[in-house]
Amino acid sequence: MNRDDVIRIISDSYPLDIVSFDQEFPNEAYCIRLNQENKWEVYYSERGNKNDLKEFSSESEACTDLLKRMKKST
Repeated sequence: MNRDDVIRIISDSYPLDIVSFDQEFPNEAYCIRLNQENKWEVYYSERGNKNDLKEFSSESEACTDLLKRMKKST
């Protein structure tokens, strides 16, 4: 799974601006990005904080975690 898959999956149920793929601190959005250590980060950005930050070695693992978080929040 990759970014394009996530966009395709969420586009029917969520506004696309709820997810940020490259911006580090968007306001109130789920984030998935490759950090400087080549680890994939998944977190919820709010007021300049990375809430519930997790790191993954693969984009697929990170995308799966992101989708789980989004489903859990609804």
